[in-house]
Amino acid sequence: MAIAKSTTLRVSTELRDEIARLADLMDTTMQEVVAEAVRVLGRDEWWSSVHEALDDLDEQEVGSYLAEAKVLGGASPDGLDGA
Repeated sequence: MAIAKSTTLRVSTELRDEIARLADLMDTTMQEVVAEAVRVLGRDEWWSSVHEALDDLDEQEVGSYLAEAKVLGGASPDGLDGA
């Protein structure tokens, strides 16, 4: 089994206590609480960039986007085509 590299991160006592509280509440480790927080922040940042890109579309690009969304919106993710 490979051992993951690690490092030390200095945080305030209050933040450390909050991470510990969440870990206890979720019955997990402090590291997993931090990892989940980073995943959520990364996901939120990605969605924010998507929304910003959509906000920057001009009128023609919006029309093209909506037309493509209409075509793709009819596609069934389960492949059953409405059956």
